[in-house]
This record gives sequence, structure tokens and C-alpha cells, in this order.
Amino acid sequence: MVELHSFVPTSSTAQKVANWGHLNRKVLSKLNLRVPEEMIQQLVQSRPGMAEQLLQLLREKIQERQRQRKAGAG
Repeated sequence: MVELHSFVPTSSTAQKVANWGHLNRKVLSKLNLRVPEEMIQQLVQSRPGMAEQLLQLLREKIQERQRQRKAGAG
């Protein structure tokens, strides 16, 4: 999907946001998922519970895609 060398290891907030933007465009867009800017800011700031919210959103998108594939095949 995307090469790890595309992401810059950093502790800089601005670069973390840039890395999330890259992830949004190159990977998550393929799942019709776009992490909102507000959520990105909260993830970058390590707000409690945000990673779990993102993972739940990702899980729902993956399950939705699996249901669509099954419906199309059946």
C-alpha cells in the first residue's frame, strides 16, 4: 500500500500531522476512510481514547467493505 520510507520518524507535531496527511491520501482513501483534521490533531497530541476511536472507525470500514464484496459475489 505505502512504503515505510514515505514517513519521516519524528517527534515534531508538524511532521506527525504531515505523516497523517500522507496516510490519509495514500492508504486510508483506498478504504473510503478519511481521518478528520480534528481527529489527527488529537491523535498527534496523544489524547486518551483517540487511537481506539480511529481503530473502531477503521474496523467498521473494513467490515463494510467485506460485506460489499460478499454481496457482489453472491
